[in-house]
Amino acid sequence: MKRCSYCGRDSADDALFCRECGTPVGDTGSGTRSARAAAVWSDTFRTMAGDLKPRWLVCFVGLVVLLVIVGPSLLPAPRAPNAPRIVVLATGSSNGEEVVTFRPEPATADIAYAEVVSSAVATNVQPQTIRSFGDILPVRSADETNYSLHYVALPVRALAVPGRPPVAYTPGSYTVAYTPTESGCRLRIGVALQRKGIRDYARRLRRCWEQKSLAMLWMKSYQDPVFVVFDPSPMLRTDGNNSR
Repeated sequence: MKRCSYCGRDSADDALFCRECGTPVGDTGSGTRSARAAAVWSDTFRTMAGDLKPRWLVCFVGLVVLLVIVGPSLLPAPRAPNAPRIVVLATGSSNGEEVVTFRPEPATADIAYAEVVSSAVATNVQPQTIRSFGDILPVRSADETNYSLHYVALPVRALAVPGRPPVAYTPGSYTVAYTPTESGCRLRIGVALQRKGIRDYARRLRRCWEQKSLAMLWMKSYQDPVFVVFDPSPMLRTDGNNSR
């Protein structure tokens, strides 16, 4: 009988390999034992790696999704920017309407809302607001009945609306026209500051994931508007720059 040097099992005298573990019988060298042990460990490692590869892929994808969805809430809040302003560029009258040209400051801000309000509306108080279809709108009081404001020129090209006069294209400024009331009126403009920084980029990534489109990554996003109330009727200064 031949005894296997690896597992110790007896085999027939004419056997070339152990019937238990496959080790060549009759060779008692340590090299065979080490080679067999290395082969067993190699097979075990390959089996474990094959089982873990799909799990690691699932964990990685889940971590990316979690960072896109939850990441913005974990980032530090950005510093509060300076309060937006309205810079009046020109005023005038045409066909019984008051015409006002203005621009937001900073220039990267967006004009989200414009309306005519009573002259009794305070210039330093934010109005109560409601959210309607994603937009922030001020709550009108019962005595605010002048809804005559309309845009004459915009810094972006606007499509023509049937039944309405065309809106001109004026880079960098807005022009509105309205019918003044006998008791006097002011303009209330909603100025939305552009979002910037890591929080905005993380928010865009989340929108790309929600909309299943990379186009959302290049679209600018803005904060909720701040409402600026001003009286455009006083004469402008000689330098043509009147800030509100």
